[in-house]
Amino acid sequence: MTVFRVTCFSLMAALVLACSSDGVVGPNGRFDHAAATFACGPADGPALAIYLAPDPITSLEPAGVFVRVYVSGTIDEIRGAMLPISTHSNAAAWFHPNANEYEIATSGYLMVGSGSAGGTLEGSVNLQFPSAGRVHGAFHAEWIPTNVLCG
Repeated sequence: MTVFRVTCFSLMAALVLACSSDGVVGPNGRFDHAAATFACGPADGPALAIYLAPDPITSLEPAGVFVRVYVSGTIDEIRGAMLPISTHSNAAAWFHPNANEYEIATSGYLMVGSGSAGGTLEGSVNLQFPSAGRVHGAFHAEWIPTNVLCG
């Protein structure tokens, strides 16, 4: 097999494994619940926050353990793009083991495949945290309406 074929096969296998997950697997179990809402972006521009938690999310910030993923831009701007989570990107993620602590993801990605503001968002994450480990898989985020006042 050529290097090109091996690389293509490896990428396809990784994609199939990532897409076959029906929930987000975290260090303490599955993050089966997700919610999305507007957030404040750079220079008060549009941004999006996606919350992942093991229990239903009825308000922001969720009680208990949760992950928050942030990306600047509108849903139309980010839909279909694989957005890297890094110090030099427009996306970031935080793991919250409780209300008083958090750690920032060191690498990973966010992808929003479909959805709209006010509806639901479908996508996937693959996040690496220094202590909490890897959080990855698909999400189906219900929209939580908020009145965001940036400035």
